Parts: sequence; C-alpha cells; structure tokens
Amino acid sequence: MLEELGLSLQALDCRRLHILSGMRPASAAGDDGELEETFVTNLRYAAERLEREGVVALVEAISGRAKPGYWLSDAATAERIVRRVAHPNVRLQLDLFHAQIVGGDLTRRIRDWTPIIGHVQIAQVRIFFIQNLVFCLHILRVRYKCFL
Repeated sequence: MLEELGLSLQALDCRRLHILSGMRPASAAGDDGELEETFVTNLRYAAERLEREGVVALVEAISGRAKPGYWLSDAATAERIVRRVAHPNVRLQLDLFHAQIVGGDLTRRIRDWTPIIGHVQIAQVRIFFIQNLVFCLHILRVRYKCFL
C-alpha cells in the first residue's frame, strides 16, 4: 500500500501529506497514553517512508466541536507529538480555527511553534472573512510568512 501511495504522491507532485490520527476507538476510552504512543510510532515510520518521496508529513488537531470523537483534538497535543517524533520530515499543520476553539492564545502559539509549523490553515466554512483576516494579522504580528 505504501508503494502505491509513493507512486500517487509522485504523479500528483504532492510535497505535503496530512496524516490523520483517526477517531478514538470505543475500546480506548480515556487511554490517551497508548493512543499517543501508537500515533508517534506510526508517524516515525511514515516520516522515514515519506522522506524518500520528498514529502513532508503534516499533523493537525481537529477540535471536538468540528469532529466529535476525533482523537487528536487539541493543538497542544499535536505540538507535543511533533516534538516527540523529532523528525525533520514531520511538521505541525496549524489550523487556526481549531487552535482558537481549543486553547486560544494564537499569537503565542504561532510564535512558539514557528520552528515546527509546516502549514498554516486559516480557512473554515463557518468563519467569516473578517475572522480570517484577524487570524492572518496574528500570523503577521509574529512575522510568520503566510500565503493567502
């Protein structure tokens, strides 16, 4: 399967791949430690494989408000996981909508996490234009280059 993925990534000239943590299994209720260990192990494996293809693995937290039951639901946990994996090919996909919903403090997070951020997402169907503009201003305030 990974060989087929590699061929598809090459054919599409894809240089970044969003790696999903998936939904929390019913059997793992409250057992974040084991889920995190599994995700870290899987990310290390994926990072090595994707590196050969020249593809960066991106890890994103998706808030429980937007996706109830999704395991990786806060940006602070995603940041910790990226740092634990400690592979230059694994980066944080910082979705500002989800980061604001769970934890807020976007300016500090952007400033502190810039070294591990591989992609910043500022769009969300439920957000109006002015809110996207405010998010982008947060990015610019800490001198993170963003592309609109």
